[in-house]
Amino acid sequence: MHMVANESLSSTRAEFSHAFHHVVEGIVPAAAESLLSKAAAGGISSTEQRYMVNARSTLLEKRDEIITALQVSMTQLLDRSLSTAYSTFRPVSALEHNKELALLDSSTFESTLRFNEMTQNFRNRSEQLIIDLNIRIAVLFGQDDIRERENPFRPYLVSRCIFLAIEGLKLLPETEAILIEQLGESLSTAMSAVYQAANNALEQQGISAHLSLKITKAPEKPQARGTATGGGQAAAGPGYSSMQTGIFPGVQSAAQVGVSTVGAFGAFGVSGQPQAIQNPGVRLEQLFQSVRGKPASPAVATGPAVAASSGGQVPATYGAGLPVISMPAAAPGSPGPAWLQGATALGGALRRAFGEAPAAQAPVQYQGADALPYHSSAPAATAPATAGISASTNLFQSAQVDNAGSSGHEMIQVPAAMLAAHLQNIESQLRQKIEPSVVPGASMALGKVLGQMHKVMAPESAAMTDERGDIRNLLREQKDALYSLAQDSDEQMTIDIVSMLFEFMLSDELVPLSMRVELGRLQFMILQLALKDKDFLTNEKHPARLLFNRICSVAFCAQQIDDVEPITEEISRIIKTMLRHDSEVPELFSRIQNRFETFVTRELRTNQAPVRRTVKAVGESEIRFMRFACIAAVMSKALSKLTVEASFRSFFRINWVAAIEMAERTDSIQARRYRLLVPDLLWSVYPKTEADDRNLLSSMLPAMLGTLRHGLDLIGWEKTKQQKLMNWLAEAHSNAQRGISEGKPPQPVSLPQMHERFEQFTNQADTIEHSEIQEHDFAREQFMTEVLAELGLPAKILDTELKKQNAATEGFIPMEISPNKSDKSQQDKYQDRIISAAMLDFKTPQYKGRACIRWVNPNGSNVVLSMSGEEFPGILSMSALCELLDQGKIRFVETEAMFERAIHSLIKSADAMDNEVPDQVIR
Repeated sequence: MHMVANESLSSTRAEFSHAFHHVVEGIVPAAAESLLSKAAAGGISSTEQRYMVNARSTLLEKRDEIITALQVSMTQLLDRSLSTAYSTFRPVSALEHNKELALLDSSTFESTLRFNEMTQNFRNRSEQLIIDLNIRIAVLFGQDDIRERENPFRPYLVSRCIFLAIEGLKLLPETEAILIEQLGESLSTAMSAVYQAANNALEQQGISAHLSLKITKAPEKPQARGTATGGGQAAAGPGYSSMQTGIFPGVQSAAQVGVSTVGAFGAFGVSGQPQAIQNPGVRLEQLFQSVRGKPASPAVATGPAVAASSGGQVPATYGAGLPVISMPAAAPGSPGPAWLQGATALGGALRRAFGEAPAAQAPVQYQGADALPYHSSAPAATAPATAGISASTNLFQSAQVDNAGSSGHEMIQVPAAMLAAHLQNIESQLRQKIEPSVVPGASMALGKVLGQMHKVMAPESAAMTDERGDIRNLLREQKDALYSLAQDSDEQMTIDIVSMLFEFMLSDELVPLSMRVELGRLQFMILQLALKDKDFLTNEKHPARLLFNRICSVAFCAQQIDDVEPITEEISRIIKTMLRHDSEVPELFSRIQNRFETFVTRELRTNQAPVRRTVKAVGESEIRFMRFACIAAVMSKALSKLTVEASFRSFFRINWVAAIEMAERTDSIQARRYRLLVPDLLWSVYPKTEADDRNLLSSMLPAMLGTLRHGLDLIGWEKTKQQKLMNWLAEAHSNAQRGISEGKPPQPVSLPQMHERFEQFTNQADTIEHSEIQEHDFAREQFMTEVLAELGLPAKILDTELKKQNAATEGFIPMEISPNKSDKSQQDKYQDRIISAAMLDFKTPQYKGRACIRWVNPNGSNVVLSMSGEEFPGILSMSALCELLDQGKIRFVETEAMFERAIHSLIKSADAMDNEVPDQVIR
């Protein structure tokens, strides 16, 4: 067999290599032409155009070197891949002499989405040819299952070849990235000819692209996994399981088990000790119905009695032409899920699974329909759900063309027994190939099966609803097939828990319907992740949970503000990316989230002109404020050791700082004059005991007062206030000339000494500590108002309207408004929730309605909001927002993120069932 495979692959490799070399030799002119077209196209910056032109020049200059590198890299990669096909054919590899080149280098390539997207592009362009080649390779090695990974000519090699060839040239990063992308794009259109040549070579040797289906018959009386049957009654086994009767293992009618199914869930016995859950399978089914919003019934409609009444057969609902499958009836004494055996309360079992603290034994508290809890610790109220549960149809209606290729165009319907047997076959082969580096306890076998199911069997969006319009719970439909592959009760528990979480999430009305449908297509991927990473269910900061929570929140926000299209397109692109990958890709979720967060922040900030202009205005006002705060901080330090009349000190710290800040925007020379005036003017009001000082003051006064008037006019100070200041200075200068001072005489200071005290203020760059900024927050709103007026923007500053702060003034100089020293811990409490796309519910006397956070100032000072019913956005300071959140006048529409809502709703439903009082106890 190996000799035949050796000859066949050698001749096929020769044809593949010849075709590849021919394609590569002609690819450079096409790639250069494409780069020139992209550089000439509109819509790109001059920098990007320059990069494109430079990359094209490099491509032409190094043409021969690039072609040679591509051909050599492909030769080496083929040596390696031919030695690993189905792990049976291992000729002497050329890589024995080149240990540095490995076929798999996940840290460099497979962990990057760019590499994977290029590989997927090759698949898309030559889809059917690659599928045929995968099948021929499987036939050549006598294998029943078809895996692209075992194809020695798979698209992965082409992408790897391009990366190796270009990275070996040691080019600039931007040039390297452009060349890799362009060569991948150009080569993808030409690879069909290469794969056609490989298929022709195998076809000429009699290896066809057809694979016969082998079905292994299940045993007559299969034993339940891990249990024994007794009394001549058959138990559900992995081949024909209870899934085929439309229910979960252990779910029987009340008549079969002979007990009451009302209450008695985690009930206490006569002795007062907690009793084990009675009929856990039944209660688990009732919990499923409760979470989805249906009343908990003792048994489902399609129970074992239905199968029994039809003579052990299931009606032919599989589709036209498929036979009715005879199945044994479910065992009446089936114990139910193993992970619930011995548990006293389902709520407690779920808390342990989610890593939450046990709940106190207290009645479940429900909030009114109008209640809107907003604290992060508040329990999430169960959202109104659409009625009905997706019935178990016993069909994997989304099963598509299997591992031979990508998703097909038509759906096929597969009986559950056949699917279970097929998955077990995949699982048994995967178990033989588990890498030795796998972390102990990780579910590699079932996880790998789920990865294949996610990539191949995820339904299209149109197929995600059942005949009643409910979104299908794929995990529940295929529960028994997955149960049969689980290694232990912990994995079975994870299957049940993730399935129940989807029961809530697929009916969560805070998630748009279209988003729920797309989320439902990722069920196999999320279950794979939960099995692989135990932190997924217990850690609310898990990257995948953060990503899915964020996507659903943003989708809800887009729906509320009627700004759906760009965000929907981006979410659709993300879903397509995740459908191409499974959870094994390193850092997949964190990378996607970082990119999505950047997109959302930019989109909500820029896609509407009023918001975009308001954000720009806030940015400009922030620049002015920070400049003002820096000048004021240095001014305050210089004044701190001087004896200065209080109102005069306040004038320098507020009004004159404003004049300096305004001058620095346009005239740095004038701004320096204003700075130098400060030590001169302060010195001028100190008593003069020497004749020289009195003469110097007399000579300096005209210029000083002229500069002072110029600065006051610049900031638009009222003439009456200017006159008050000038009168006060005239009296102060008269007293200084006579050596008179009010109160305790200050220490005499010469003019050079005064300038030395203000050396940092007049001659060095302004600096400020973060803690000092808050002392000047009183000026933020003034700068905001000023900028909005200059730009003619009618955006509202909500602090004034919502908090009604009064700014009192006394004397001829405005008194400082005491800074709003908001508690930093108060802001930290909401830090993770005050983000772009968060929806707020206003309950203030001035405004009632919803608002969307469009932009959060990076320095955490304020936010820009889109207000329902308002044409222009509003601006609200972070301190005011946090204070109003604490007061309950503003609340988050989403009390918790989606996953947390689902978890707490599930636990709440379980607690409600645990607290039901059994009929026996009442009587």
